[in-house]
Amino acid sequence: MADYCTNSDLTDVRPKILSYGVSDWADQIAEATRVINRALETRWYRQACQEYEVDYREIQFDADLLLNADDQLTKLGVYKTLEIAYKYLMKDSPTEDGFQKQAELFAKEYAVELSEVLAQGLDYDWDESGALYYTEKRMPQMRRLQRV
Repeated sequence: MADYCTNSDLTDVRPKILSYGVSDWADQIAEATRVINRALETRWYRQACQEYEVDYREIQFDADLLLNADDQLTKLGVYKTLEIAYKYLMKDSPTEDGFQKQAELFAKEYAVELSEVLAQGLDYDWDESGALYYTEKRMPQMRRLQRV
């Protein structure tokens, strides 16, 4: 399973992120990947399994089957990693500091981006063929309740 972003992706958004005494955010990137995979599994995969008539308890979510993760999830990975990184940099004090505010900003950005990604749907290789067929790219269905 590959991570969804790199240090280079982080510096594209926050050019000084590597100048705060940390030369590599690999641990935070890996943590962000785990958090994103958990969110995708619970908020997208389980619902998508119902549409494909697959039992998610038998066939586990496999991040390696996300065929266009570089396009679809890099921004999400950057936002979650920056949130985690700025939490790491926060001072342990009762008053807010700039790093805490940055962590809060990227938490909000992550939430918005996650909603956008889930609304758009993901390119998941359901048949494990290595290619994406039009039947594998499903948009989430909106279900409407009618009151009688």
